[in-house]
Amino acid sequence: MKNQKTSKPATQEEKKLTYLEAVKDLANIIDSMENANLNMDELSEKVNAAIKRLEYCKKALHVIEQNVNGLIKTGIQYTEENNEQ
Repeated sequence: MKNQKTSKPATQEEKKLTYLEAVKDLANIIDSMENANLNMDELSEKVNAAIKRLEYCKKALHVIEQNVNGLIKTGIQYTEENNEQ
């Protein structure tokens, strides 16, 4: 059997979504859950939507962290090279 990833590929909507938009969307989902009398089906939909947004934000933050770490390493190498001259 082949190894299969458990996460689904990003939807077209998620590809266009910025991190800030995802955070705002998550806040709106949470507000709607707190301020409404929801039946179990509606609550389940909201929880699933919130989980998707949290996963998106977590992935986005991971990419940002990698980029920052790369910049830090590049900056350190650049500084060390300049100090040697």
